[in-house]
Amino acid sequence: MLQVTKIREASPKICMKLKTVILGTQRKAEIFAHLLQDSMVFQFSGYYDPDHDMNADSAGNLLYVFELADQADVFIIDRHVRHIDTAMIENLTRLGKHILLDGFLINNIGFTEQLMRLHAESGNCFHIANTLYNKPLYTTASQFVRKPRFIKLEKECRPPAPGGFETWLFKELAQDLDLVIRTAQCGIRDVSARPLFLFGKNPDLLNIHIEFDNDSVCHISAGRAIEPGTHRLKIYQQDKLFSLDFTENTLNEYRQTENKDQLTFLEETEAQQQQELTLIQRPVIPFDAWKMEFRNFEENISKGLTPLSSLENMLEVNRLATLITEKVQRRYHEV
Repeated sequence: MLQVTKIREASPKICMKLKTVILGTQRKAEIFAHLLQDSMVFQFSGYYDPDHDMNADSAGNLLYVFELADQADVFIIDRHVRHIDTAMIENLTRLGKHILLDGFLINNIGFTEQLMRLHAESGNCFHIANTLYNKPLYTTASQFVRKPRFIKLEKECRPPAPGGFETWLFKELAQDLDLVIRTAQCGIRDVSARPLFLFGKNPDLLNIHIEFDNDSVCHISAGRAIEPGTHRLKIYQQDKLFSLDFTENTLNEYRQTENKDQLTFLEETEAQQQQELTLIQRPVIPFDAWKMEFRNFEENISKGLTPLSSLENMLEVNRLATLITEKVQRRYHEV
């Protein structure tokens, strides 16, 4: 019989309604238990580690995946879980259990589409949390961005292992691809992608070029050939540039001081000085991202609302990541 592991609750004052189980390690369960201790809705009830040897048979198949559903009303899946059993998630969704994914964890178009069908039938809440889109920096920037024309993303990250390009792409860039898709707010017309081999046999830089139906363009550069610590998104629109630095958590807006089409009788150097960009340092609205996630999760469950990041968003990311992978592997078989 399945036994969900209990750990000592952080506070005796916890009194919640929905039994909640964490799918992850004991350490991550303790972290989530702490995050949930002040909730009036979620009652931490233990954890189940899909990666632990005691929860798998000799062939590596998870045990008790169907009995697990009886243990709780809500399941939170940690982003570091290596063995995400599709049968387990399908069963939880089919039975109407509410699920919170810690980021984009499912890299499979067919499985995501299956979950969407089951979700539509069961009416459960399938909430994707802890993404760049949901965090304070982008939440603040989204209040100012209007009709972007050019999007540029630079991110320093480790190179993919041989044969591991598809997994690497999704793990390193899924959230960034999600930001690009939702910033453009338009269908994708064409995608091109090219890896660059600079220091060895593994691609050190991936260049992605995306054209959207409204003629806007996105360029992504990711890999170890980028300056260390760089994770920056630039959004160009009419007369404005927004620069989001995810490493420094800063948002800068640049706008032209003067209208470049206005006639001027000043000397050329004086005119250029007047047309320089003016920097506006936008304050990032501070809030506890996880506290906000659980508050939204609670509201989505009680009111039947669509989460800010949902299965539909994950499907769009899966489709774009699959297209990029196909473009690369069609020409570069070694990756």
